[in-house]
Amino acid sequence: MMETNIEKVIKRNSGVDISVIIPNYNGIKYLDECFCSLRGQSFKDFEVILVDDGSTDDSVEFVQKNYPWIRVVTHAVNRGFSASVNDGIKAARGKFITLLNNDTVVDKKWLTNLYNAARRSPEAGFFASKMYFYGEDKLINAAGDAMGVNGQGWNIGYNERDNEKYFFPKKVFGACAGAAMYRREMLDEIGLFDEDFTIIYEDADLSFRAQLMGFECVFVPDAVVYHLQFGTLGSLSKIKTFYSSTNSLNLIIKNMPLKLFIEYFYEIYKRQILQIEELSSSKELLKIAIKGKLKSLKLLPKMLKKRVKIQRDKKISNEYLEKLLLSEY
Repeated sequence: MMETNIEKVIKRNSGVDISVIIPNYNGIKYLDECFCSLRGQSFKDFEVILVDDGSTDDSVEFVQKNYPWIRVVTHAVNRGFSASVNDGIKAARGKFITLLNNDTVVDKKWLTNLYNAARRSPEAGFFASKMYFYGEDKLINAAGDAMGVNGQGWNIGYNERDNEKYFFPKKVFGACAGAAMYRREMLDEIGLFDEDFTIIYEDADLSFRAQLMGFECVFVPDAVVYHLQFGTLGSLSKIKTFYSSTNSLNLIIKNMPLKLFIEYFYEIYKRQILQIEELSSSKELLKIAIKGKLKSLKLLPKMLKKRVKIQRDKKISNEYLEKLLLSEY
């Protein structure tokens, strides 16, 4: 039987503390700076796996020629973020799985500080980096992720100048998958990224499932990453609009306990309507958003089936989750 691409990568790897997985789609212009920052890490016991998602810009050839120490998994076609990172996780040998966007540059102590945070917080299952906007003066992209009772997720501290509020570790709802570390044991228990989400809200879905299973998330303020946001996707692309519309509803259907869904139904409903109304100035994006909602209805039977297992297995109380969703940073 012919070896799969992933099996070949696994054969070449030995066990390491951390596996850094970088999904890539036509991101050759970002890779050199990203990889150079990884090569300069103070933490040394790690591997890097690039998962190329059907690029047509010679990304794979560039990596193989210039960075032979980086493992490469390739997709023949673009399968989306969730499928890419899942294949990277399957190929990884690390005790900790660390995801990193290709359009980032990391501080030299990024992995050291994430690793030390994990050792200090054995009760936590995953860890959020402090993400600054690339090229800005400590303008925050994300200091962990939050989630409201209406199902709207957001990056904590977005567009704020860094200040003492974000100087200390804190338990948060979730981590932006653009720069996050996960215990392998947690992923083994809760499952990988939902490939039906493809892109957008896939990390919020995983964070929600992790919280429901009792795994806490810690924001690590000294694990610093500089991010050129939407470097691959584009800030208001049609793809982003479609999947935001689809997955914001999928997220709630899968993960919100029935008691809280009923209690906050009006807020949830308002958020779904507002998401469409916000695009009313663009007829094209409005049509795409509506198509996204219709797509979520087509996925309803599948999401409800997943919901049964998630709600059956959850380990936290509704009261704890409600407090988490209502909390401010």
